[in-house]
Amino acid sequence: MQIPETKYARSGNLRLAYQQYGEGPPLLIVQGLVSNAEVQWEHEFNLRILDLLSRHMHVASFDKRGIGLSDRPEEMPTLEERIGDIAAVLDTMGWDRASLFGVSEGGLMAQLFAASHPDRVDKLVLHNTMSPARHVTRRRQLADGLRQEPASADVVAYWGQLISEWPDNADMFVDQFMPSQAGNERFVRWVGRLQRLSASPRDFRRQAKSVFALDAGDAAERITAPTLIMQVAGDRIVHASHGRMLAELIPKSRYVEVVGDDHFSWALPNWRDISDPLIEFITGSAVNPVASRRFATVMFTDIVDSTRQASAMGDAKWLAVLDAHDRLVRRLVDRHGGRLVKSTGDGLLATFDVPSQGVECGKTMMRDIQELGVTIRAGLHAGEIEVHDDLDISGIAVNLAARVEQAAGGGELFASSTVRDMMLGGSVTFADCGLRELKGIEGSWRLFRVS
Repeated sequence: MQIPETKYARSGNLRLAYQQYGEGPPLLIVQGLVSNAEVQWEHEFNLRILDLLSRHMHVASFDKRGIGLSDRPEEMPTLEERIGDIAAVLDTMGWDRASLFGVSEGGLMAQLFAASHPDRVDKLVLHNTMSPARHVTRRRQLADGLRQEPASADVVAYWGQLISEWPDNADMFVDQFMPSQAGNERFVRWVGRLQRLSASPRDFRRQAKSVFALDAGDAAERITAPTLIMQVAGDRIVHASHGRMLAELIPKSRYVEVVGDDHFSWALPNWRDISDPLIEFITGSAVNPVASRRFATVMFTDIVDSTRQASAMGDAKWLAVLDAHDRLVRRLVDRHGGRLVKSTGDGLLATFDVPSQGVECGKTMMRDIQELGVTIRAGLHAGEIEVHDDLDISGIAVNLAARVEQAAGGGELFASSTVRDMMLGGSVTFADCGLRELKGIEGSWRLFRVS
């Protein structure tokens, strides 16, 4: 999908960054503590769910005041000011009514807005969000069979450390908010970038403190809109007993508990357990996962001898190089009309509509990546691929492109004979590297080095 343009809605004397995309029933996403309207499109975990939602609904989302690309208020925002921001975005969109999807602290905002403005809310979805503070005893009763809530002192200690080390300790953030991705170095680096571009240390300190002061009171009991409550069972930030409590309090509500431990559930391997019930609840139609076949030029890249280079540079410098590498390759794929499918260790998998786009992108990468002090290799093949609902791809053409990349040496861009034949008569020069046996691929394949 095409990444939408960021625009601004005015709420009082502040401006809120928002985006809109997709077609169908209107849905406003009320984000959690961390967001950046533009950075959210940079990682395939986020992209896959945004793309899926856009195929079923007309979606709008915004950075809350004090976060991401939105203005910073002079004072710590109140809950009333926050729900005023929801109204401001709805008004800017021209929506008299819409469904709300409130995530984490955004769920508190969505609860209060739905209770205060029932005429503007069609349906309400609450995900990994908090219940009223006065129900602590009942929540503990509802926690039977689940991981026990951490002691208050442990919670305070964790948030104190998170605030004091923001945004320098992305590992600590991922370990608690998205433990399914703990140890995924590339993901952790991207989360660090998301942290830095969501809030400065001072902004985050103020925003985090404001969250602990929030309480929607009796809003849950006053909600009249049909409500879906989705809770990850092992959420380490908002215990599942909060979701169960909300299910007791909100009339006309349905409760769905999902296996996993992530607070930000878009990183879960079973993320469809969240997206599909959400889409079905809002649209009234079940989601049927499908795969489509299409022609594409497939590119694989990889950093050569990364273990030795990491040892030579040291951890801090190596992580900085990898972060710069990630930003560079994403930018070049986008510039040449490609789509980044996913990260693969120290490389990437991308697709292009025509071979010339992939070749030109690969040539530029080979040149520009040298400035970072690392060497990559890349391989290209063109053929039919299968595109899945989560935007991942598969098929013999994908496997063949991976083998072409593995045949290349450091600093080399290799292409299959299919790519070369499709570009005959163009200005690109291909050097014949002879026939190769490619692991797992039947027959011999003639490979070419792109000059």
